[in-house]
Amino acid sequence: MPAEDPEWGSFLQAAALAVLEAADEGLVVFDGDGRCRMIGRRAGEMFGVEPAVLVGRSRAEVLDELSKACEEPDAFMLAVAATAPLGVPSVAEPVDICRPRPRTVVCKGIPISREGQPPGRLLLVRDVTRERSGERASAQLRARLAELTPFDPLTTLLNARRFHEELDREHGRSTRAWDSYAILRMDVDGMSWINEEFGVPVGDLVLEHVASRLKTCLREYDILSRLEGDEFGVLLPGADTLAARAVIDRMVAAVGAVEIEPEGTSKVTVSVGAAFWVPPSGESARDVFERAGTLREEARSRGKGQLQIL
Repeated sequence: MPAEDPEWGSFLQAAALAVLEAADEGLVVFDGDGRCRMIGRRAGEMFGVEPAVLVGRSRAEVLDELSKACEEPDAFMLAVAATAPLGVPSVAEPVDICRPRPRTVVCKGIPISREGQPPGRLLLVRDVTRERSGERASAQLRARLAELTPFDPLTTLLNARRFHEELDREHGRSTRAWDSYAILRMDVDGMSWINEEFGVPVGDLVLEHVASRLKTCLREYDILSRLEGDEFGVLLPGADTLAARAVIDRMVAAVGAVEIEPEGTSKVTVSVGAAFWVPPSGESARDVFERAGTLREEARSRGKGQLQIL
Protein backbone atom coordinates (compact mmCIF):
# COMPACT_ATOMS: atom_id res chain seq x y z
CA MET A 1 0.00 0.00 0.00
CA PRO A 2 1.25 3.55 -0.65
CA ALA A 3 2.89 5.28 2.27
CA GLU A 4 0.40 8.19 2.14
CA ASP A 5 -2.54 5.85 2.81
CA PRO A 6 -3.97 6.84 6.25
CA GLU A 7 -4.60 3.23 7.19
CA TRP A 8 -1.02 2.32 6.32
CA GLY A 9 0.26 5.25 8.38
CA SER A 10 -1.83 4.15 11.34
CA PHE A 11 -0.51 0.62 10.98
CA LEU A 12 3.10 1.85 10.91
CA GLN A 13 2.51 3.94 14.02
CA ALA A 14 0.99 0.96 15.81
CA ALA A 15 3.92 -1.21 14.73
CA ALA A 16 6.40 1.39 16.01
CA LEU A 17 4.64 1.52 19.36
CA ALA A 18 4.70 -2.28 19.58
CA VAL A 19 8.46 -2.28 18.90
CA LEU A 20 9.01 0.39 21.54
CA GLU A 21 7.16 -1.71 24.11
CA ALA A 22 8.72 -5.06 23.21
CA ALA A 23 12.36 -4.10 22.56
CA ASP A 24 15.03 -5.09 25.07
CA GLU A 25 16.83 -1.82 24.34
CA GLY A 26 15.59 1.52 25.54
CA LEU A 27 14.27 3.56 22.59
CA VAL A 28 13.52 7.28 22.41
CA VAL A 29 12.31 8.89 19.16
CA PHE A 30 12.83 12.58 18.37
CA ASP A 31 11.35 14.34 15.34
CA GLY A 32 13.11 16.82 13.08
CA ASP A 33 12.28 19.66 15.45
CA GLY A 34 14.00 17.83 18.33
CA ARG A 35 10.73 16.94 20.11
CA CYS A 36 10.28 13.56 21.78
CA ARG A 37 7.52 11.72 19.91
CA MET A 38 7.81 8.26 21.42
CA ILE A 39 9.66 6.58 24.28
CA GLY A 40 9.70 2.88 25.03
CA ARG A 41 8.86 1.15 28.27
CA ARG A 42 12.40 -0.20 28.61
CA ALA A 43 13.96 3.28 28.48
CA GLY A 44 11.66 4.36 31.29
CA GLU A 45 12.69 1.35 33.37
CA MET A 46 16.39 1.97 32.83
CA PHE A 47 16.29 5.62 33.87
CA GLY A 48 13.45 5.41 36.37
CA VAL A 49 11.12 7.82 34.53
CA GLU A 50 7.54 7.66 33.34
CA PRO A 51 7.67 7.58 29.51
CA ALA A 52 4.44 9.54 29.05
CA VAL A 53 5.89 12.49 30.97
CA LEU A 54 8.69 12.94 28.40
CA VAL A 55 6.61 12.76 25.21
CA GLY A 56 6.34 16.18 23.59
CA ARG A 57 9.31 17.65 25.43
CA SER A 58 12.47 18.90 23.71
CA ARG A 59 15.52 16.72 23.25
CA ALA A 60 17.49 18.84 25.72
CA GLU A 61 14.76 18.50 28.34
CA VAL A 62 14.50 14.74 27.83
CA LEU A 63 18.23 14.20 28.08
CA ASP A 64 18.39 16.41 31.15
CA GLU A 65 15.70 14.28 32.79
CA LEU A 66 17.49 11.06 31.89
CA SER A 67 20.79 12.42 33.20
CA LYS A 68 19.34 12.70 36.70
CA ALA A 69 19.53 8.92 37.00
CA CYS A 70 23.21 8.84 36.07
CA GLU A 71 26.15 8.64 38.41
CA GLU A 72 27.74 11.60 36.58
CA PRO A 73 24.92 13.67 34.99
CA ASP A 74 27.26 16.17 33.35
CA ALA A 75 29.32 13.41 31.75
CA PHE A 76 26.13 11.83 30.41
CA MET A 77 24.99 15.13 28.87
CA LEU A 78 28.37 15.71 27.24
CA ALA A 79 28.59 12.17 25.92
CA VAL A 80 25.05 11.88 24.57
CA ALA A 81 23.85 15.38 23.80
CA ALA A 82 26.97 16.54 22.03
CA THR A 83 28.38 13.40 20.44
CA ALA A 84 27.54 14.43 16.86
CA PRO A 85 25.20 16.55 14.75
CA LEU A 86 21.64 15.26 14.62
CA GLY A 87 22.02 13.88 11.11
CA VAL A 88 25.09 11.76 11.92
CA PRO A 89 25.15 8.37 13.70
CA SER A 90 27.04 8.37 17.00
CA VAL A 91 27.92 6.07 19.87
CA ALA A 92 28.62 7.53 23.32
CA GLU A 93 30.96 6.15 25.94
CA PRO A 94 29.43 3.72 28.49
CA VAL A 95 27.40 5.51 31.18
CA ASP A 96 26.82 4.35 34.75
CA ILE A 97 23.26 4.70 36.07
CA CYS A 98 22.82 4.75 39.84
CA ARG A 99 19.01 4.68 40.05
CA PRO A 100 16.50 3.08 40.03
CA ARG A 101 19.19 0.39 40.21
CA PRO A 102 22.90 0.38 39.31
CA ARG A 103 23.63 -0.52 35.71
CA THR A 104 25.88 0.45 32.80
CA VAL A 105 24.40 1.49 29.47
CA VAL A 106 25.67 2.48 26.04
CA CYS A 107 23.73 5.11 24.09
CA LYS A 108 23.66 5.15 20.30
CA GLY A 109 22.18 7.97 18.24
CA ILE A 110 20.69 6.95 14.88
CA PRO A 111 19.43 9.56 12.35
CA ILE A 112 15.89 9.14 11.00
CA SER A 113 15.60 10.54 7.49
CA ARG A 114 12.35 11.65 5.88
CA GLU A 115 12.24 13.05 2.38
CA GLY A 116 11.90 16.81 2.44
CA GLN A 117 11.91 16.92 6.25
CA PRO A 118 14.65 17.70 8.80
CA PRO A 119 16.16 14.46 10.10
CA GLY A 120 14.84 13.08 13.35
CA ARG A 121 16.82 10.92 15.70
CA LEU A 122 16.46 7.61 17.46
CA LEU A 123 18.26 7.25 20.78
CA LEU A 124 18.95 3.56 21.41
CA VAL A 125 20.06 2.64 24.94
CA ARG A 126 21.53 -0.83 25.51
CA ASP A 127 22.14 -2.32 28.95
CA VAL A 128 25.71 -3.67 29.00
CA THR A 129 25.96 -4.28 32.74
CA ARG A 130 26.50 -8.01 32.36
CA GLU A 131 29.10 -7.59 29.61
CA ARG A 132 30.99 -4.96 31.59
CA SER A 133 30.88 -7.12 34.71
CA GLY A 134 32.29 -9.99 32.69
CA GLU A 135 35.06 -7.77 31.33
CA ARG A 136 35.96 -6.58 34.82
CA ALA A 137 35.97 -10.15 36.13
CA SER A 138 38.21 -11.24 33.25
CA ALA A 139 40.59 -8.34 33.87
CA GLN A 140 40.75 -9.22 37.57
CA LEU A 141 41.40 -12.86 36.71
CA ARG A 142 44.18 -11.90 34.29
CA ALA A 143 45.73 -9.65 36.94
CA ARG A 144 45.53 -12.44 39.51
CA LEU A 145 47.10 -14.94 37.12
CA ALA A 146 49.88 -12.44 36.40
CA GLU A 147 50.54 -12.24 40.14
CA LEU A 148 50.70 -16.01 40.44
CA THR A 149 52.67 -16.63 37.24
CA PRO A 150 56.37 -15.70 37.33
CA PHE A 151 56.81 -15.68 33.54
CA ASP A 152 56.11 -13.19 30.76
CA PRO A 153 53.69 -14.92 28.33
CA LEU A 154 55.33 -13.57 25.15
CA THR A 155 59.01 -14.22 25.80
CA THR A 156 58.76 -16.84 28.62
CA LEU A 157 61.31 -14.76 30.56
CA LEU A 158 60.74 -13.89 34.20
CA ASN A 159 58.24 -11.07 34.61
CA ALA A 160 58.85 -7.79 36.45
CA ARG A 161 57.39 -9.03 39.75
CA ARG A 162 59.69 -12.03 39.87
CA PHE A 163 62.67 -9.92 38.78
CA HIS A 164 62.20 -7.59 41.74
CA GLU A 165 61.90 -10.57 44.07
CA GLU A 166 65.25 -11.86 42.80
CA LEU A 167 66.74 -8.37 43.04
CA ASP A 168 65.67 -8.01 46.68
CA ARG A 169 67.14 -11.42 47.43
CA GLU A 170 70.45 -10.55 45.77
CA HIS A 171 70.59 -7.18 47.52
CA GLY A 172 70.24 -8.92 50.87
CA ARG A 173 72.92 -11.49 49.96
CA SER A 174 75.34 -8.82 48.75
CA THR A 175 74.83 -6.77 51.90
CA ARG A 176 75.62 -9.76 54.13
CA ALA A 177 78.53 -11.00 52.01
CA TRP A 178 80.00 -7.55 51.34
CA ASP A 179 79.68 -8.31 47.61
CA SER A 180 78.66 -6.25 44.57
CA TYR A 181 76.05 -6.68 41.84
CA ALA A 182 74.92 -4.89 38.68
CA ILE A 183 71.56 -4.11 37.12
CA LEU A 184 71.18 -3.63 33.39
CA ARG A 185 68.05 -2.01 31.95
CA MET A 186 67.75 -2.00 28.17
CA ASP A 187 65.19 -0.86 25.61
CA VAL A 188 64.87 -2.02 22.02
CA ASP A 189 65.50 1.08 19.93
CA GLY A 190 62.69 2.21 17.64
CA MET A 191 60.13 -0.31 18.87
CA SER A 192 57.24 2.08 18.22
CA TRP A 193 58.44 2.53 14.65
CA ILE A 194 58.70 -1.24 14.16
CA ASN A 195 55.12 -1.74 15.36
CA GLU A 196 53.80 1.06 13.17
CA GLU A 197 55.81 0.14 10.08
CA PHE A 198 55.46 -3.65 10.12
CA GLY A 199 52.63 -4.31 12.59
CA VAL A 200 52.43 -5.45 16.20
CA PRO A 201 52.80 -9.19 15.34
CA VAL A 202 56.18 -8.44 13.76
CA GLY A 203 57.08 -6.31 16.79
CA ASP A 204 56.22 -9.21 19.09
CA LEU A 205 58.35 -11.52 16.96
CA VAL A 206 61.29 -9.12 17.28
CA LEU A 207 60.91 -9.13 21.08
CA GLU A 208 60.84 -12.93 21.10
CA HIS A 209 64.03 -13.07 19.02
CA VAL A 210 65.73 -10.48 21.23
CA ALA A 211 64.80 -12.43 24.36
CA SER A 212 66.10 -15.65 22.83
CA ARG A 213 69.41 -14.00 21.91
CA LEU A 214 69.85 -12.40 25.32
CA LYS A 215 69.43 -15.77 27.03
CA THR A 216 72.54 -17.08 25.29
CA CYS A 217 74.71 -14.29 26.75
CA LEU A 218 74.10 -14.90 30.44
CA ARG A 219 76.30 -16.47 33.03
CA GLU A 220 74.81 -19.46 34.82
CA TYR A 221 73.50 -17.42 37.78
CA ASP A 222 72.41 -14.21 35.98
CA ILE A 223 68.72 -13.22 35.92
CA LEU A 224 67.00 -12.00 32.74
CA SER A 225 63.51 -10.48 32.71
CA ARG A 226 61.11 -8.72 30.41
CA LEU A 227 60.10 -5.79 32.61
CA GLU A 228 57.42 -4.26 30.37
CA GLY A 229 56.89 -3.40 26.72
CA ASP A 230 60.27 -3.44 24.99
CA GLU A 231 62.30 -3.11 28.20
CA PHE A 232 64.44 -5.95 29.49
CA GLY A 233 66.19 -6.18 32.84
CA VAL A 234 69.30 -8.16 33.76
CA LEU A 235 70.62 -8.84 37.26
CA LEU A 236 74.32 -9.73 37.44
CA PRO A 237 75.17 -11.06 40.92
CA GLY A 238 78.74 -10.48 42.08
CA ALA A 239 79.58 -8.47 38.96
CA ASP A 240 82.14 -5.70 38.78
CA THR A 241 82.58 -3.28 35.88
CA LEU A 242 84.77 -5.68 33.89
CA ALA A 243 82.36 -8.63 34.22
CA ALA A 244 79.32 -6.49 33.44
CA ARG A 245 80.95 -4.99 30.37
CA ALA A 246 81.75 -8.47 29.05
CA VAL A 247 78.09 -9.52 29.41
CA ILE A 248 76.88 -6.27 27.82
CA ASP A 249 79.21 -6.66 24.83
CA ARG A 250 77.92 -10.19 24.24
CA MET A 251 74.30 -9.00 24.49
CA VAL A 252 74.76 -6.08 22.12
CA ALA A 253 76.42 -8.34 19.55
CA ALA A 254 73.73 -11.02 19.90
CA VAL A 255 70.86 -8.55 19.57
CA GLY A 256 72.54 -7.00 16.55
CA ALA A 257 72.11 -10.30 14.73
CA VAL A 258 68.31 -9.98 14.95
CA GLU A 259 66.78 -8.71 11.70
CA ILE A 260 63.44 -6.97 11.41
CA GLU A 261 61.11 -9.13 9.39
CA PRO A 262 59.78 -9.18 6.74
CA GLU A 263 62.38 -6.83 5.28
CA GLY A 264 65.35 -8.56 6.85
CA THR A 265 67.60 -5.54 6.27
CA SER A 266 67.30 -3.42 9.44
CA LYS A 267 69.30 -4.58 12.44
CA VAL A 268 68.00 -4.32 16.00
CA THR A 269 69.88 -2.22 18.53
CA VAL A 270 69.39 -1.64 22.26
CA SER A 271 70.08 1.27 24.60
CA VAL A 272 71.56 0.11 27.91
CA GLY A 273 71.90 1.63 31.36
CA ALA A 274 74.12 -0.25 33.83
CA ALA A 275 74.15 0.56 37.57
CA PHE A 276 76.30 -1.06 40.26
CA TRP A 277 75.81 -1.61 43.97
CA VAL A 278 79.15 -1.72 45.75
CA PRO A 279 79.54 -1.92 49.56
CA PRO A 280 79.47 0.07 51.69
CA SER A 281 76.36 1.74 50.30
CA GLY A 282 73.11 3.04 51.72
CA GLU A 283 71.24 2.55 48.44
CA SER A 284 68.29 0.18 48.39
CA ALA A 285 67.66 -2.33 45.63
CA ARG A 286 64.96 0.01 44.28
CA ASP A 287 67.45 2.90 44.26
CA VAL A 288 69.88 0.93 42.11
CA PHE A 289 67.07 -0.17 39.79
CA GLU A 290 65.89 3.41 39.31
CA ARG A 291 69.45 4.60 38.74
CA ALA A 292 69.86 2.02 35.98
CA GLY A 293 66.69 3.40 34.37
CA THR A 294 68.05 6.96 34.50
CA LEU A 295 71.30 5.81 32.91
CA ARG A 296 69.35 4.03 30.17
CA GLU A 297 67.49 7.26 29.38
CA GLU A 298 70.81 9.12 29.20
CA ALA A 299 72.08 6.48 26.77
CA ARG A 300 68.95 6.80 24.61
CA SER A 301 69.33 10.57 24.47
CA ARG A 302 72.65 10.11 22.64
CA GLY A 303 71.15 7.94 19.89
CA LYS A 304 70.63 4.28 19.11
CA GLY A 305 72.77 1.48 20.50
CA GLN A 306 74.33 3.52 23.30
CA LEU A 307 75.55 2.44 26.73
CA GLN A 308 75.74 4.40 29.98
CA ILE A 309 77.52 2.85 32.99
CA LEU A 310 77.84 4.19 36.53
